[in-house]
Amino acid sequence: MEKNEYQRLKNLAESGIKDHSRAREAFEALYPVWKDGNLPERLNNSFAWVIYYHVRHEQTTMPSIEMRQALAAYLSLDNERPSRLHSRILLMATRLKDRDTEFKFSKFFDMWGMNNLTDEDWQQDKKEGRDGTVTFISVAEHAIRIYAKELHENKATEFNPDFEPLLVKAVKQFPTQSLYKYYLARLYAATGRKTKALKAYKKLALITGQSYIWSDLAALLTDPVQRQAALCKALLLQRDANKTGRLHLGLAQLLIKEKKFPEAACELRQYRDIYTRNGWHLSDYYQRLRHSVPAATQPQRDNKPLYQSSLAALDEFLYSDLPEMPLTFTTEFKDKRGNMTARLVMDSGKAVFLPALRLASDTQGVRIRHYMARIVNPDDRPRVVTLRPRE
Repeated sequence: MEKNEYQRLKNLAESGIKDHSRAREAFEALYPVWKDGNLPERLNNSFAWVIYYHVRHEQTTMPSIEMRQALAAYLSLDNERPSRLHSRILLMATRLKDRDTEFKFSKFFDMWGMNNLTDEDWQQDKKEGRDGTVTFISVAEHAIRIYAKELHENKATEFNPDFEPLLVKAVKQFPTQSLYKYYLARLYAATGRKTKALKAYKKLALITGQSYIWSDLAALLTDPVQRQAALCKALLLQRDANKTGRLHLGLAQLLIKEKKFPEAACELRQYRDIYTRNGWHLSDYYQRLRHSVPAATQPQRDNKPLYQSSLAALDEFLYSDLPEMPLTFTTEFKDKRGNMTARLVMDSGKAVFLPALRLASDTQGVRIRHYMARIVNPDDRPRVVTLRPRE
């Protein structure tokens, strides 16, 4: 490249970096030179900054295809990584994905390099609003969430080896966020590590009441009783009826194996009603299950009693790993709603409150004072999940 042309491009780049309204002009001059493979190495860093300011300045109006081309050009450059610029480019990519669902963010993130995330990328942004402080997720969190969602939607079974340690770090960085624990559990399941997946999902089930946790667990459990209970739990927790179709089919399949045809027919009817109401195609699997139920079968009117009665099978699965702790009954009283409530204390002196009906009585009708209990979150808002008189 001639000296004059080099200087012209250098000046354009500098003007675009200093005055962001001129970043487009600089980009349009440098991009074809880069595309033809004639961009001097000395202009790599300047072109990288031009790309960033061009994208940032016009991100709300820039056509998606143009933004993709700009980000692809950036990734091809040999510049410093990790760096402040590299992190800013990742931020632009997350924003592009927010408005362009077709953008393959997972491919971009792989090329960007997950190990290039810096400590600053993990810092959440806090701003004062009308109702107090508002916390915004960090760049790292945003990238992880988009990446994990894409992998799940694509039913991926192979993963970037850097993604698992990234999730482990996210779990440690944000211990109160169950979402990253969920992504990790899902990764274990997708990579065939069933034991680790079950353990991770079990922990999640103890701290969050999300339907999808139980739906995923049902797919991992091999015991038909436990699997049925998990599906029932998922159905009871899911408030959006349009999201229960797959659960109804799974439960119907188990009920057919048990020859509980009226109950199975009830589940199939609910699946059919959901899909018909939404104009969705009834699956071939549904048709096969429907033909497995005798034609004269009258569907059960409502399977809610079945759902409730199935839940007891989950107790041993969920709570068997929790250690039993001693509790001592101290008093009972009527709460604000008029319900009799019992107060018990742990050895540490921390109080636990339960419906008095959960306590046992001796042959004279006197409340038993000493118990062994399994407790979720014993140090913070303890919840008694199993309770028996101490021997």
